[in-house]
Amino acid sequence: MFKKLLYIIGLIAVALIIYKAVDFYGPVKVPILAGKSVNEAERLLRDKRLSLIVEGEDYDPAIPEGQIIRQDAKPGKEIKRGSAIRVFVSSGAVKVSMPSFEGQILDEVKLTLINLGMKIGKVTRVSSETVEAGRVIAQRPLPGNAAGNEVNFLVSKGMYNVSYICPSFVNKSIDDARGLAGLLGLTLIELETGNRVTSQKPEAGTVINRGDSVEVTLSRSWGLWF
Repeated sequence: MFKKLLYIIGLIAVALIIYKAVDFYGPVKVPILAGKSVNEAERLLRDKRLSLIVEGEDYDPAIPEGQIIRQDAKPGKEIKRGSAIRVFVSSGAVKVSMPSFEGQILDEVKLTLINLGMKIGKVTRVSSETVEAGRVIAQRPLPGNAAGNEVNFLVSKGMYNVSYICPSFVNKSIDDARGLAGLLGLTLIELETGNRVTSQKPEAGTVINRGDSVEVTLSRSWGLWF
């Protein structure tokens, strides 16, 4: 009875040894490595007694730099433990030399982008007190080496729209009238010649916008004779 028990125990031990040997040296399924970093992939393969070989790098705008793009062994395929899996790693989107477009007219920028094989992205228009309407205020990506071939722009639509109650220019000297018009951002159109305003259009009290024109009629002011 004792010998029989020892025989059974021996059979179990042999079976365990064989099982361990098969498990250690037997085939294993290839995991999915795409989208993982090299360090993550190495840890994953190490647990399966596989190794990693980085074969090279390729540009890929869809996969962040440093992550695996593709692998030679298809996921789910059974391979021998101890085998190596070759992968290619993303170096990100293609790097381009991005010029500066700030201050340029947007229509001219579009032509430049076409010539460079690039395209215009989102255009956001905002009011600006310092940049002329239609010109580029800012861009993204910034000038220099950049990834991708699409450029987004912040473009001026001119000064803020400001409304005024038109002041009276009548009886002011032409110098005072010019100064007031400049202060309000109005264009003064001078009719006739002289040094004093005798009438204006539109009249005082009318609602006008910055950038509007005001016509003033001038006449010469003569001093009093005694």
